Amino acid sequence: MPITRRRRKRSVSGRTRRSRGRTALWVVVIAFTVVVVVGSLAEINAQSAGYRASINTGYSALASRVVIESNQTGRQLATLVNEAPNLANIPLPNAVGQTARSEIQQGLDRAVTDSARQATEASQLVPPYPTGNVGAGLTGVMATRATAVARLRTAVDQMLGMSPLPIAGSPSSTTTTTSAAPLQSPEMASQAMRAAGVLIQTADAAYRLLASDARHQPTPIRLPRSAWVTSPAADAALGPVRLAAFAPSLNASVPLYPFHQLVLTAVGISPAAVASGGPGTVGDGCAAAAQTAGPGPAPTVLPPTGTVTVDATVTNCGTVDESDVEATQTLTLADPSGTALPPAGARGASSHVKVSVPAGSSVALDLPPLPVAGGHLYTLEVSISIPFGQQSGPYGSAGSSQEFLLQISG
Repeated sequence: MPITRRRRKRSVSGRTRRSRGRTALWVVVIAFTVVVVVGSLAEINAQSAGYRASINTGYSALASRVVIESNQTGRQLATLVNEAPNLANIPLPNAVGQTARSEIQQGLDRAVTDSARQATEASQLVPPYPTGNVGAGLTGVMATRATAVARLRTAVDQMLGMSPLPIAGSPSSTTTTTSAAPLQSPEMASQAMRAAGVLIQTADAAYRLLASDARHQPTPIRLPRSAWVTSPAADAALGPVRLAAFAPSLNASVPLYPFHQLVLTAVGISPAAVASGGPGTVGDGCAAAAQTAGPGPAPTVLPPTGTVTVDATVTNCGTVDESDVEATQTLTLADPSGTALPPAGARGASSHVKVSVPAGSSVALDLPPLPVAGGHLYTLEVSISIPFGQQSGPYGSAGSSQEFLLQISG
């Protein structure tokens, strides 16, 4: 065999052996890498499994508190729905008592506030996120319940002409207008209430799926039972059927009819009288409210003064929040015929202020002083009234008045 052919054969054989060696080396390197990566992943997974278990356990405890609070809110709201049509107005002697309308409003406001807070608390439980879709699921259930309660309150308020009560501690003013929701018919309210019941039922179904999914996580998340619509659904206070019937039952309740009664429960005059021959304030709170027909035969004698100031308190003894209540004071010259006229600026005056008076509350009137002149006789009338067209329903009176005959010492 020629020398060149023997050399070429040895060269090819050498290259083949070197190629096989490199391939074997790469196989060893790759195998080692796979072993290292798999081992690292197994170690990470073992460590993260404990971490996920810890998260699930902590989430279970915190979420259970929110669910328990939500159950309590649902029970309170169901009780309100059951009892609301039979609530009565409860006047207290010489005072303002609890009205059926205010009790319903308080219950609805509390349910809206509590369910909104629970929705916020559920959303703040994450991150860290538990396994599965448990965190998002609970947040969605609580948000749906809060939406349903808010819509239920709106439907009741719009039918009865009510509005949410002011939050305790928030700024307030006697001149602030309390605006009720736009009125709607019982039929429209019934549809809105039924829709709220459907939402509540939807949230219950979502919660059942959520609780089942939570129990089947690698580290089970055990949540309390939670259903606002109890079985059978047709009889449940918060179910669509009962809530649809809630509107006509409220509409048929006589204590829930708008009842208007504004009373001047206190009227004082400054400076203080030297002697009084008039009746003064008539009416001893809401239980014995009365109207004065006139100032009485003898005048109330005041010391020498250039102005008279009226200090009065108006009480809403009715069941309806009254806005833009007009309080008027009118001073008229009452001298006998032939008496010389007082200075031009002291021959009578009138002024008025507007206030809002929630049902069952009292407001002190801030009336400006009225100019008077010594040695003259005046008639002073203080009155309160509701704007024309604002009074709704056939019950109650729109206002009241007090009159005084004043003698200014000269």
